[in-house]
Amino acid sequence: AATTVGASSAFAVDETMERGGVKLTPFNSLAFNYREGESPTVDPDAIEEASIPYADFLEELAADRVAFVEFLAPNGDTAYATLKRSASAPVPAASSSGDGASESSDTDAAGVVQAAVPTTTTTESKPIRIGEGYPIEDPEGWSSPAFVIKAVAKKGVPYKFVVPGLGDSFKL
Repeated sequence: AATTVGASSAFAVDETMERGGVKLTPFNSLAFNYREGESPTVDPDAIEEASIPYADFLEELAADRVAFVEFLAPNGDTAYATLKRSASAPVPAASSSGDGASESSDTDAAGVVQAAVPTTTTTESKPIRIGEGYPIEDPEGWSSPAFVIKAVAKKGVPYKFVVPGLGDSFKL
């Protein structure tokens, strides 16, 4: 007798892996040591500069708060992120005096008092090392900065590779 398979039984079932209550996705799985393997990552004790944990970097990337990423050649095992920061500052109303200088004014042309208008501007922080948990190249396993490069490119964040020691050598 022939057995037929219905359409409903032909669909694959999604994996529902979680780590610490967080659903694992291709985007965050390296931060959670993908599939419990022994993937090498940056040792935070070996970093002698300010750094941001890789999991925090992924949160910043997902929230569109990464302005630029610089990977060090040859394979990106070291990376620096420039993060976007918001700064609120009041912008006073400006008027022009007869001498051409611009002055702030609390009243408009009709004499109505105007309050300073707060605006939000986006500034960039200094580059910070992506540290604890950042994947380093493992030719025999799942760990690779290539996953980070792919995530950065997918989010449309500009990035570049730099050969250490040659960064300023091409300036005239």
